[in-house]
Order: sequence, then structure tokens, then C-alpha cells
Amino acid sequence: MLAAAVLAASPARAADCPASTACDTTVTFGVTAGALQITVPDAVALATNGPPGGFAYGPLGDVTVDDARASSTPSWTVTVASTSFTTGGAGTGEVIPNSEVYYCSGNASATTGTGVFTPGQPSPCDPPPPPSGVSLAVPQTAYTHTGGTGNNSATWNPLITISIPLSSVGGTYTGTISHTVV
Repeated sequence: MLAAAVLAASPARAADCPASTACDTTVTFGVTAGALQITVPDAVALATNGPPGGFAYGPLGDVTVDDARASSTPSWTVTVASTSFTTGGAGTGEVIPNSEVYYCSGNASATTGTGVFTPGQPSPCDPPPPPSGVSLAVPQTAYTHTGGTGNNSATWNPLITISIPLSSVGGTYTGTISHTVV
């Protein structure tokens, strides 16, 4: 009985191989896949304020896409959109429409992985006037990745410019810039 228990506990053997002959073992493992996600700053105050008829502008802060899907086709696109910016009760002169919000992604400050990383608005992203980039009156492409395989990431720091209408009143204006990755 003891001999039977010892034999049952021994690892399975695929083959017995004579001397000087390769004896093969098949090995398997998995490559884990994660998610596609984007990270943006929680809040930012633009570095430069401006008067009516002028510009407020500054960097938004790092926007990072991490693609951990371990895909054979890891393409993605980031779109960016903006609300209008308001102060006070959003009455007359207290709204700056999103058509006056400009976004310039610029080139990536860091990338990992293979494939082609393409900014929606390549550098240079210069301070105004005129505003660099594209109006966020409608959603715009901020960044894309095509080709390659496996995991990748990209980080960029877009310039945000607000063209302040002459009819704007003084105050602290607040709005939301949203990034979406698909």
C-alpha cells in the first residue's frame, strides 16, 4: 500500500528517453490582458488670465492613455469636448461658448510600445494670439494610435486657449473639458 501511495504522488512523466536523446516537455502559460483607460487632471487653473477681447490660456496638464489590452490590433482614438464656461448666474456676459475654447494637443511627451502615435494637433502649440489648435465647438480628435501589437501608452500636455468675448464680464469662469478614449 505504501508503494502505491508513493507512485501516485510522483509527477506524470511524458516519456522515458534514452541517453543522448532530447526529451521534450511542453510548457504553457498565459499573457494577461488589461484595460484601455485614460487619465486626466482633476482640475486646473489656466496659467494666464485675460481681459474681454483677449485670451486666457495655459497647459491642461498630462493626459495619459494606457492600453494594456495586449491586443494584436491595439488602435485607439481620444476625442476631446468642452462645455461653455460660465461665471455668476450664467446671465448676460457671463457665458463664454465652447466655440471660443481651443485645444492643441501637441506632440507626445512620452510613449511606450509599438505603432504610430499621432497628435490631433501637432506641435508647436503657441500662446495666443491667434489661438493654437482647434475650436471645441464640436468634439475633436486629440490623439490616435494605430498599428503595432501588445501594450502601449502615450502622454501629452495640451494647451488650452479661451478667446474671451468683448461682452464678457469679470469673474472666475468654470467649464469642463472631457476626454474619451475608444
